[in-house]
Amino acid sequence: MSRQLDNFLIDAFKEIGSIGMGNATTSLSKLIEKRVQLNLSDARLFEPSAIVDMIPDSITMTSIMMPVHGDLNGVAMMLFEFGNAVYLSNLLLQSIEHDDDPSIYESALLETGNIIAGSYLNSLASFLDLKIMHSVPDISIGTIDEILERGLAKMQKEPEGILNIETMFMVYSSEKDVGAGTIYGDMFLLLDSESLDRMQNSIQEMLK
Repeated sequence: MSRQLDNFLIDAFKEIGSIGMGNATTSLSKLIEKRVQLNLSDARLFEPSAIVDMIPDSITMTSIMMPVHGDLNGVAMMLFEFGNAVYLSNLLLQSIEHDDDPSIYESALLETGNIIAGSYLNSLASFLDLKIMHSVPDISIGTIDEILERGLAKMQKEPEGILNIETMFMVYSSEKDVGAGTIYGDMFLLLDSESLDRMQNSIQEMLK
């Protein structure tokens, strides 16, 4: 892949991520009725195959996928290790009476995906003055290779690169407790070449 992000573009994507994920953190905190702290550690652009190399097949992953269209075309994907996804869904359902029906947990995770990915995309649209819409998300569970294959199948064109916004949620059990648990997650945008061009052009226009 010949396309590279310079330091300014990386900083811009991290700033956009901070705003969008900050809004998501506030909404998530209200949902689970606990204090949530977000750390956004990195923003990178790499080839799709690099994701497969990063995560062993022995690890079961959970992905919340949301098709994106408008000025950007592709798929937004929240990726969690399966145990983190279970922990997050338990937090979301702790104050609700429910059976152990798996569909209930799935619905809770889909709502989370709507909040997190939706907040990031809204921030991206506002920051770059782009029209970005998204469809209803769905859940995929399996190896990273299987999940990525399903994500790519949702795209009309093969992505030139994947934008990765690495995040970490620290969930506190109370205002005084040290920390109830840490949820690691990654926000990926699988975008075609034209979409990456629009994003980079919009950022560069902001400098003029």
